[in-house]
Amino acid sequence: MDSTDPTTAPAPAPELLKVMSVNLQHGGVRAPTGRPQHRWPRIAADIGAAAPDILVLQECHGWRDHLHEQLYRALNDLDMRVAGRLVHGRAPFGGNLMLYRHQPGVLEQVGWSDAYEREHYNGLGIALFHVAGLPERLAVAGVHLTTVTPEAAATEAVWAADRVLRYSDHAVVIGDLNSHPAHGDDGGTAPDPRDITKDLDRTCRWHADGSPNRTVAERLVGSGLYDAAAHLARRTGLTTHYAATGRGGVRVDRAHLSRLLLDRLLDYHRIPTASDHHAIAIALDLAAPIASLPNPQSAR
Repeated sequence: MDSTDPTTAPAPAPELLKVMSVNLQHGGVRAPTGRPQHRWPRIAADIGAAAPDILVLQECHGWRDHLHEQLYRALNDLDMRVAGRLVHGRAPFGGNLMLYRHQPGVLEQVGWSDAYEREHYNGLGIALFHVAGLPERLAVAGVHLTTVTPEAAATEAVWAADRVLRYSDHAVVIGDLNSHPAHGDDGGTAPDPRDITKDLDRTCRWHADGSPNRTVAERLVGSGLYDAAAHLARRTGLTTHYAATGRGGVRVDRAHLSRLLLDRLLDYHRIPTASDHHAIAIALDLAAPIASLPNPQSAR
């Protein structure tokens, strides 16, 4: 058969790979009080407009109820596949979920690990993908770190970093980190602790001198995973990348990338949606040649 026949030609590599994270706030189906609150259609529309290839969700409250009815609704609404089962660690509700858009020869799942699910209160699941344009498989961890103490959250962050980098040097940890960015990675806009809500204080924590506790971010950087938004802000000068994603003026939702992916990072943006968090999305340029590895000190 003619090698130019489109039925035998290899699938073209995509130019971009989009990875998105959304904290749904009680599954997008209930209010914090527990009463029904059907925000999912608006959230689904925002996700559809962003058209992610890989989607990480937190707080999937109620998605296992009634024979996983809400889960199947989401799959139909978004035309995506489940990368792994709903993981919820030791938490009695909610949990994290990862979806992806299957594209034969372009984006295909090749593995899933939840072996360390219970090392995270809200669960830890890592998906492995074949992505045309990358020299090895891509490892993606969706996380929702604990709010008990910064030290407990930092331990969870290290578990996620250790696992995801064990599977691949092309790695992403993305989700609700419930913590402050590293020093300088908030663009100097960290909120005054006197002005924060009780909720934010419980979540992010502060040192006795009033400075933000940045333990989680420092542990991720020390593990070799760098803040995508901060990296782009330093590269482009766009301080809007430092903007908060949650209540109280803190950029709690973040994407951290391994060094080999930083050269491919093309875009980061926040997406307002029907939740108490902004969604975040990153775009990786899969067609770009790989430049020299960035200096860790300049790519925190």
